[in-house]
Amino acid sequence: MAGMMNWEQLLSDARWGSSRQSTASPQKHRSNYDRDYGRILFSSAFRRLQDKTQVFPLGRNDYVRTRLTHSLEVAHIGSSLGMLAGEWLTKKGALPAHILPSDLATIVSTACLAHDIGNPPFGHSGEDAIETALKRHGLHLPFEGNAQGFRILTHTGDPMEGNGLKLTAAVLGAFMKYPCTLSYSAAVKQRSITADNKIECKKFGIGEQEREAASFVADHLGLIPRSAPDEKYLCWCRHPLAYLMEAADDICYRIADIEDGYFSGLLDFGHTRDLFSPFLTESQLCYVRDLEEKEEKDSCIHYMRALAIGRSIQAAVDSFTSHEEELLQGSMEQSLIDSSELAAPLNGLYQYAIKNVYQAREVIEVEAMGYKVLGELIDFFMEWVDHPSSGQARKVAIMLQGTKLPRDDEGRNARLTHMLDYISGMTDSFALETYRKLTGIL
Repeated sequence: MAGMMNWEQLLSDARWGSSRQSTASPQKHRSNYDRDYGRILFSSAFRRLQDKTQVFPLGRNDYVRTRLTHSLEVAHIGSSLGMLAGEWLTKKGALPAHILPSDLATIVSTACLAHDIGNPPFGHSGEDAIETALKRHGLHLPFEGNAQGFRILTHTGDPMEGNGLKLTAAVLGAFMKYPCTLSYSAAVKQRSITADNKIECKKFGIGEQEREAASFVADHLGLIPRSAPDEKYLCWCRHPLAYLMEAADDICYRIADIEDGYFSGLLDFGHTRDLFSPFLTESQLCYVRDLEEKEEKDSCIHYMRALAIGRSIQAAVDSFTSHEEELLQGSMEQSLIDSSELAAPLNGLYQYAIKNVYQAREVIEVEAMGYKVLGELIDFFMEWVDHPSSGQARKVAIMLQGTKLPRDDEGRNARLTHMLDYISGMTDSFALETYRKLTGIL
């Protein structure tokens, strides 16, 4: 069918940025996708997620999730989704002979592992805090964690060659939740252009310096273009496996945030049990009641969370198989979760969390701290961006030693980009420590 993607091309293991492209070959015990998983897992950008807030502030207790534990859990769910989808595609005869279901599992789990790698410190408000601080300096520049993640994977993740972690096109394609540039996404929102599919341009996932990398990925995978390659507004359809990556994240945070809310003392047992009940069978609910009578409420929550995840995984895969043709045509306009049989209870979890978890005092406090800390840091570093020869700017340059500074002839935009790379890559603790040193708070 014209305008339809095919699985063989969508699973391309061509590597972006590798100077040894022609000699790279998979090892007997490791596919090229397995190597990608290791490259992300051992990267410094991934390790820094251990000290970045997911929802609750770090240090409140040892139970709640950080960005790192969240990413590992999403990767595990993604592996299950990829395996089940791969088994279905294999049985259908849709995959080339050399591709195993486990390869799809690895591609999806690897994309999941990296899905938050570009997020700044201080939780969900970090992006807004950066944008707010930039506006004070006359810069109406959106900061998007998805685009920053793609930048790390394809540009800044390898200081030796500047081509990122040199990942396969399949993994990068599965990672690209929003395969469009800021200019395209903004034009759609302003209605100056009409989008073929708004799900892929709700946000932007490609920075200006990563246009070449995105084009490499799209060309090798055969992603359907939404705009001509020479146009200002670059956009492609999503890779079908990006929907599985998105589903893994949706399942994880919607369910896990409720669990974290309970163990943080924000939600009582009764409300948490009722929220998870739609995912359980009657016999499973009987077992829950038995545990409750024995005062084993924490075990109840663990049990229900596990069952909710299992049911949601199957629902997402069922949605994937039902909509495979739309996915290959680039015409799927809903997420797999929103088009699944569990859309209502999963949305119920999310809506309840918005009102009763995300607005909790301790969550708001860490977000407010993020605004203060990131705002002060950007104010300080902007002196170097705007006036690189000033005394304060020279001090900033010393602080940035250890990073590859832009050349003097590269100009202000290069310094601005470098500053945003540096600040968004900070952990919560390092950002707070730097802020305290600069303000004299010890």
